[in-house]
Amino acid sequence: MRTHFALGTVLLLVIAMLTGCEGHTKESLNAEGQALFQEGNYNGAIIHYRNALEKDPNFVEARYNLGLAYIETAKFEHAEREFQKVLLQNPYDKRVRLHLGRIANHQNKPEVAVPLLEKYLEDHPADATALEQLAYSATISGDLARAKTYLEKALAAEPDRISAKLALVHTFMSQGDRAKAREVVEALLKDHPNHRGGLHALAQLETQDRDTEGMLDAYTRITSIYPGDLFAKYRQGSLLADKGDLETVRASAASMVKEYPNRAEGHRLMGLVNFREGKYEDAILSLQKSIRIQPDLEAFYMLGMANYQVGNLEMAVTHLQTVLDYSPEFTQARAMLGEIFLRQRRAPEALAAAQRLIESAPADYRGYALKADGLMLRGEHKAAVIELSRASELAPTHYGLLLKLGLLKISQGDDAGEQDLLRAVKLSPQGVDARLALHTHYIRNRRHAAAIAVLEDGISGGKSDAVLYNALAKDALGRRDMASCEAYLAKAREANPEFLQTYYNAAAYHLSQGRPDETLAQYDQVLTMRPEDVRSLIGSSSVLEMQGKKDEARDRLARARATGDLGSALILAAFLQKHGQSDEALAILDEEAHTRPGNLAVVEAKARLHMARKEIDRAMVYFGQLETANPWGGTLERTRAWMSVGELDKAEESARRLIQLEPKRAASYIPLAGILEARHDLNGVEDTLAKAVAAEPGNTQIGMAMGEFHLRNRRLDKANQAFDAVLAVEPDNASALTGKGMVSQLRDDRDKAVEYYLQAIQAKPDHAPALNNLAMLYAEDEETRLIAMNLAMAAFTQAGNDPSVIDTLGYVLIRNKRPQDALRVLERAKALAPGNPVIKYHIALAYAELDRRQEAVEMLEIALAASEFEGRVKAEQLMHTLRTQ
Repeated sequence: MRTHFALGTVLLLVIAMLTGCEGHTKESLNAEGQALFQEGNYNGAIIHYRNALEKDPNFVEARYNLGLAYIETAKFEHAEREFQKVLLQNPYDKRVRLHLGRIANHQNKPEVAVPLLEKYLEDHPADATALEQLAYSATISGDLARAKTYLEKALAAEPDRISAKLALVHTFMSQGDRAKAREVVEALLKDHPNHRGGLHALAQLETQDRDTEGMLDAYTRITSIYPGDLFAKYRQGSLLADKGDLETVRASAASMVKEYPNRAEGHRLMGLVNFREGKYEDAILSLQKSIRIQPDLEAFYMLGMANYQVGNLEMAVTHLQTVLDYSPEFTQARAMLGEIFLRQRRAPEALAAAQRLIESAPADYRGYALKADGLMLRGEHKAAVIELSRASELAPTHYGLLLKLGLLKISQGDDAGEQDLLRAVKLSPQGVDARLALHTHYIRNRRHAAAIAVLEDGISGGKSDAVLYNALAKDALGRRDMASCEAYLAKAREANPEFLQTYYNAAAYHLSQGRPDETLAQYDQVLTMRPEDVRSLIGSSSVLEMQGKKDEARDRLARARATGDLGSALILAAFLQKHGQSDEALAILDEEAHTRPGNLAVVEAKARLHMARKEIDRAMVYFGQLETANPWGGTLERTRAWMSVGELDKAEESARRLIQLEPKRAASYIPLAGILEARHDLNGVEDTLAKAVAAEPGNTQIGMAMGEFHLRNRRLDKANQAFDAVLAVEPDNASALTGKGMVSQLRDDRDKAVEYYLQAIQAKPDHAPALNNLAMLYAEDEETRLIAMNLAMAAFTQAGNDPSVIDTLGYVLIRNKRPQDALRVLERAKALAPGNPVIKYHIALAYAELDRRQEAVEMLEIALAASEFEGRVKAEQLMHTLRTQ
C-alpha cells in the first residue's frame, strides 16, 4: 500500500508540474529549473527545462541546461543529443565542446574527448574544468604523468579547486607516490576538515599503507559527520571485526538494517559478523539479502566461504567462480577455489586453478603450492616436491611451506627433508608442528635421543608446552614407560589446564590400562569446563557402553546431539540400531532430515538403516537420492549396499556403472574387485586391480588393495611385493607395514612380525590393526601379556565397534586372569558378529576359566560346528580337556 501511495504522489507532482506550467513563461520555467539544479534535484530540473522547451523548442539556454542535467543523472546519450541540437542552433557556442568532452570521458572515449577539450582550451586556456577533464582523459588512457601535469595546471588556474586536488591525490597513489598524495590530502583537510571526499581519500591512503588504525580513524570520522554514508559504516565495521569487537559490529549492522532495509551494506555487514562468529547459516542468509539488493564481489566471496564452512562445496564453487568471472585477478578467490577442488579430490580442476594462479601472479607462492597439492592428489609426489620447492623459494620464511616440503621429502625417502624441518624450527622456535614432525622422523630412524631432545628443546614455559608434553607422553606410552607417561600428562595439564587434548590423551591412557572409571573422570573434567564438548560426550558414552551402562551411554549421546552436532545424531541412531531400537533410530534420522533437508550424510544413514531393517526397496530410494546429488559417491554406496545383502549380480551391475562414471579414478575399480573375489574369480580381481593401477599409477590405496587381496588368498610373495611397492612411495605407510607383519606372521616368523607391527605403531601410534595384531602375539607370552593388555585397550580406543578388536581385548583379558571382564567384552563382540567362531571359542575359554564347564562345552560345540577357523585345533583340545575332566 505504501508503494502505491508513493507512486501516486510522484504522479500527482508530475501532473502538477505539467499543468502548473500553463501560467509560466519559458524564462520562468528555465529559472525554476536552474534553482532545482542548484539544489541537486536534477530530475525536477529536467522536467522544468523540458516544459520550457515545449513552449519554445528554439530556447537554446534551456536546451543547454537540459544537457547539463542529463550529465548529472548519467544519461549521457540524452545529454549528447541535446548539446548537438545546441550546436545546430548556435554553432558558435564554444561551451558545448567542454561538455561533449566530459560526456566522451564518461563513455570511456578519451580519443573523442581530447580533441574537443583541446579545441575548447584554445579559447579558454586557464579553464580549470577543461584541464581537469584532460587529466581524466589521460588517466583512463593510462598516461598518469600527463594527468598529473594537467591537474597541476588546473590548480594553478584555480588553487582552491577541491575536485582537482582529490584527482591529484588519486594520481599520486596510482603512481605509488603516497608521500605526495598524503601531503595534498592533509592540506585539503586542513582547509576543509569535514570534506567527505577528502576523508575517503585519506582512508584509501591508510589502506595502501596498511595502517589499520589510520583506516579506522578515517572511517570513524566520516561516519560521525555523515551518518548516512553506509560505505564508510561498512568499512568501519569490517575493521572493528578484524580487531575482534564483534559485539559493536553486530549492533552497527542491526542499526543499518533497521534504518536502511533496502540498502545492501547493512545486510553485508551482518553477514560478515555472523561469519566471524561461526554462524555460517545466518551469514549465508544475510549475504544473500545483500546480493539481491546490490551484487557485490566481496559479498559473493564471503558467501562462497560461508558455504565452504557448512560443507556446501558446490555452492561455494559457484559463488567463488562468480567472483573470478568479474575479477580474474582476485588471487584469494582463485586459491580458495583450488583448495575446494582439492577437498573434493578433483585433481584436474585444482591443477587448472593452480595454473591460472601461476599465470596471473607468477611471484605468488600459492599457485605453486596449490599445484603441488594437486600433483600429490594424483600420486605424482616427485613432481610435487619440485613445485613445493619453487613455492618455498618465493616465500623462504613461510613456516608452513617448509613443514610440508620437509614432510613430503621424508615420505619419499629423501632425508634432505630433515633440513627443511630444521629450518622451520629455526624460523619459528615456538612452532610445534615442525618439532613433532622431526620427532616422528627421528623415532622412525631409531634416533631416540634426538627425538626426545627436539621436543624438550621447545619447552619454553608457555601454554604451547602442553602440546609438546602430550607428544612426550605419547612417546613414553609407546615405550611402555607408564610412570613417565603420567608425569608428562601432569606437566601438560600444568602448562595449560584448558588444553583439552591432554584430557583426551589421559582418557586413552587410562583406558589402555583397563581403568574405565579413571577414563570417565578425564572426560568429566572436560565436561566441567565445557559441558557441550562433543568429543568427551561421545568418548564417555563409549566407555559407559563398555561397562554395560547403556542408559547412561545413551544419555551422553543425547546430550551430544542436543549441541546440534550432526555426527552425534548419527552416532546415537547407530547406537539405538545396534541395541535393537531401530524405530527410535529411524525417528532421530527423520527429525534430522526435517531439520537439514537434503543433507547427504542423513540420507546415507537412512539408506543404511533401511538396509539393516531388510527394507531394501526403501533403502534404494535413498541411495537414488545420493546418486542424484553425487553420482559417483551414490553409486559406490548402492554397490556396497547390494554387496551387504549378498545381491552380487546387482552389486556387479552397479560397480561396473561406477567405473563408467569415472574410469580414470582408481577407487572406481575396488568394489568390482571385491565382488569378483566373492565370486572366487581371482583372475578377474587381478585384472581389475591392474586397470586401477593403470588409471592412477602412484595410488597407494590400490597398492594396499592388491596386497590385501593376495594376503587373503595366501599368495604371500605377491602380497609382500605389493606392500613393498606401497612402502617405496610412502615409507611410513602404517597399513603396508602391518601387511608385511601379517605376511611374516603367516610364515610363522613371529620376531619379524613383531618388528613390522612395532614399525607400524611408530609410524602411526593409533593404528588399530597393528595394535590389535601385536596384542594377540604378546598375549601368548607370559612376559609380554601385560603389554598386550595396553595394546589391546589402545586398539579398542580407536576401533571400539570392530568385533575382531573387541574379541582381541576379550582374549587378552583372559590371558591376564580377568575372565569375568573378558566375558562381558566378548559378549559384545558376539552381538556384533554372531557367526564368528573365533569369538565363540574365546567365550568358551572365559567360561572354562570361570569353571562354568557346561556352558563352555555348549559354546565350543557351536564354534566347532562351523568351518575351519584360526584356533580350531586349540578349540578341539579345550573340548577334549573339558570332556575328560
